[in-house]
Amino acid sequence: MNRQVSQILKKNTENTIPNAPFIACYIKDIQYDPSRTQSPTFTSTANIRERAVDPTTGELLTTQGKNYSVERHMPTPYLATLTTDIWTSNTDQKLQLFEQIAWLFNPSMELQTSDNFLDWTGISVLTLKNLRWSSRTIPQGASQDIDILSIDFETQVWISPPALVSKMGVITKIIASAAVNNVGDYVNLDADIAAEIESSGIPTVISPGEFDLLVMDNTAQLLTSATASDFVESSRLGMNSWLRILDLYPGSFRPGLSQLRLIKPDGNEIVAYISLNPTDDTSMSLNFDADTLSSNTLIDNGSRISGDPAFDPATARGTIDAIINPETFNPGVARVGVRYLVLEGINQVAEYGGPGYSGPVAWKNSDSTDFQCHENSIISWNGTHWYTVFNSAKTSDVIYITNAYTGVQYKWDPQTTQWSKSFEGIYPVATWRLVL
Repeated sequence: MNRQVSQILKKNTENTIPNAPFIACYIKDIQYDPSRTQSPTFTSTANIRERAVDPTTGELLTTQGKNYSVERHMPTPYLATLTTDIWTSNTDQKLQLFEQIAWLFNPSMELQTSDNFLDWTGISVLTLKNLRWSSRTIPQGASQDIDILSIDFETQVWISPPALVSKMGVITKIIASAAVNNVGDYVNLDADIAAEIESSGIPTVISPGEFDLLVMDNTAQLLTSATASDFVESSRLGMNSWLRILDLYPGSFRPGLSQLRLIKPDGNEIVAYISLNPTDDTSMSLNFDADTLSSNTLIDNGSRISGDPAFDPATARGTIDAIINPETFNPGVARVGVRYLVLEGINQVAEYGGPGYSGPVAWKNSDSTDFQCHENSIISWNGTHWYTVFNSAKTSDVIYITNAYTGVQYKWDPQTTQWSKSFEGIYPVATWRLVL
């Protein structure tokens, strides 16, 4: 016991009788433990990546922050013997305290001495080895010292040398400076393109391996860029494997956490969390962050989009309820306000409106009249009639809508007159990057 603490407990006098019950714990012995000796020169290296922190709010972000490399050296094993003295004034008191302590050890209990997951000595075991029931050999009267129960414990101790901690960097984008003396200083670029960059003074971003990227149906595949002549032949030898591209980076690829970022023509970035296809290393599976996609186009019940003077925001929405083929789908008793994207036209025949013509029963209005619309249009039900919310044959605008059932966003391209997933397409060199 620390002598200063002992003197305080005795109130700085020798006339104080110790109170009971009282428990004192102390280290009785420490010995080197050769039975646990391992390779003394072993060094373990762990790479740690933190999430970025917003400097203003202090909140964790979804992007990668600081990176560290930690070198841990083999610790030295020791065995410590601890003693617990239980002072009691009567046998019943001793039995109660002993019962509450002894049941934990059968014969040992596991201890966690640290919450740092890099501390490989953070788990230890405390084992009950011996106990001495009484400090008296023969029962005495009240004039003798208070009776003491002593319990000996044994635990493993590690003495760890300091760890070496160093910062490390991960290359996520390669930027070739435009401030060069000649066109030849540009790597893997066509001479005319390099000359144009040099004259414009605008820096260019070089994507890994100079590949274009094909994004189709939530997968990404590498395409040999037309300007990457140095990679054409190697591409035929299998350089389109994602594994070989990821090996160019010093960081560790983390499925479901690493990101693929796609730059749209408007400059906005689409973020997708990536994982490799276990059966095809040329295919990367994508899980898109819906918050980074383009905003949906709001269309009101009068087929007007935002910006139209007569636009009605009260009835506007940027979603559909389903994508259907009207030739095989029967809406039944449709819900008022339901919106469908139709893949085929309805009543798009020359006989429509002629004498005796009667279209499909499934698409008749409440008054038995026929409804007509073009393929790729969006239709809705107002309770009595079907009507066209978006007419694919009469619009020249780019439209974004989301299927509320699947959560997938689609884009209408008036040039190709086709619907496609909004993120699909070919992304040229420098319009995509990896964040590992």
